[in-house]
Amino acid sequence: MHGSGHAKAFLARAGAEVRAHLEPLLEPVSLRADQVLIEAGQPIDHVHFLRSGLATLNCDGPSRQTAVAMIGPEGFTGHSLLLGRNSGPHRTLMQIGGTGYRMRAQDLKHLAENMPALRLALLSAIDDLLQQVADAAFANAQLTVEARLARLLLMAADRLGQAEVPLTHDRIALMLGCRRAGVTMSMHLLEGEKAIRAARARIILLDRARLSDIAGTSYRDEPFALRDGPARPGHNPQIGLESGPPAA
Repeated sequence: MHGSGHAKAFLARAGAEVRAHLEPLLEPVSLRADQVLIEAGQPIDHVHFLRSGLATLNCDGPSRQTAVAMIGPEGFTGHSLLLGRNSGPHRTLMQIGGTGYRMRAQDLKHLAENMPALRLALLSAIDDLLQQVADAAFANAQLTVEARLARLLLMAADRLGQAEVPLTHDRIALMLGCRRAGVTMSMHLLEGEKAIRAARARIILLDRARLSDIAGTSYRDEPFALRDGPARPGHNPQIGLESGPPAA
């Protein structure tokens, strides 16, 4: 059964010893929608750990970009660093603004080289990201826009820790790599299934089980349900470091 809760944030589940080494190197930041965190082919100067908001890993197509993976508080940006590269092949873009922490890329590499517990946590998050990319490839090749939209909404809600997803039709079309008309039609179909309610610039998830059936095996919530257990409806556990929210 798919869960409906927010995963504990990467920094919170990394353990006290790891956090004690990371905290002095973290800078609180506010992140706006459409902010580029990492540009394709450019050196990675900083990595980010989100507390709120949503980022995507985007691939360039002939006429548009398509999101192939989402990054929320459960993960981190700049995974290429842990794979021996100083730049990434894809753009990392904020889709929904939020807050988080940033850290110098070289500091993270140095700590990961000397702390097996941190390195293992980072590699686990990278494995989750790679599974997302594989699932996205399957979804884009085999599924209808309606099923892909259901998958996107479930994944976004998981990372936001809420049933309301503040995304416009235009932004969803860019994330899915399809026409806006296809998103609008699919939104109407999901509303007809009473799985969602669409309002201006936001979508409210009404029936996660139905959305999960429509998305099929393309939707995984392992980073959420298996690690932290199903959450109470409406429950949104604290995310980020225990020291409190970052400054704006």
